[in-house]
Amino acid sequence: MDLAADRQLKIGDLARITGLSIKTIRYYESRGLLEQPPRTESGYRLYGPEEVARLRFVQRAKLLGLTLEEIRELVALAAKCNEGEIVPRLDEVLEAKLEETERKMAELTAFRQNLLYYRERAEDLKGCILTDHYCEDVSFCGCLEAVTGKGGEKL
Repeated sequence: MDLAADRQLKIGDLARITGLSIKTIRYYESRGLLEQPPRTESGYRLYGPEEVARLRFVQRAKLLGLTLEEIRELVALAAKCNEGEIVPRLDEVLEAKLEETERKMAELTAFRQNLLYYRERAEDLKGCILTDHYCEDVSFCGCLEAVTGKGGEKL
């Protein structure tokens, strides 16, 4: 199979097919996610099905939250057809992303609970800010004072 014959796409065609901008494709080339393509005599880059597949892989990996460095590493392993290395490494990267996502979800859940608490507290304090005990002993309103959580820690 003649690889040069498969390379019929100019960068604008590749951008249209993948939905990426020309600037993004050039950036990915500079970051090593795509190899530098051969050029025509007039200097146009020529791409083929391999680059389309690689860019689609990059797009899917980005949707999973992988960094460009993680993607570059996986692309390099895939380019070497090293299935013995890419699958375990992909599994490690995805497991780390799952753990990070779970941690962020727990943080957001706690943050949401705090917002709900303070919103409810603010609703309870409406109309009694100046006369309520929250403002008697201090010169600044205590309506957002710290709440003690389950282990005695301040929230």
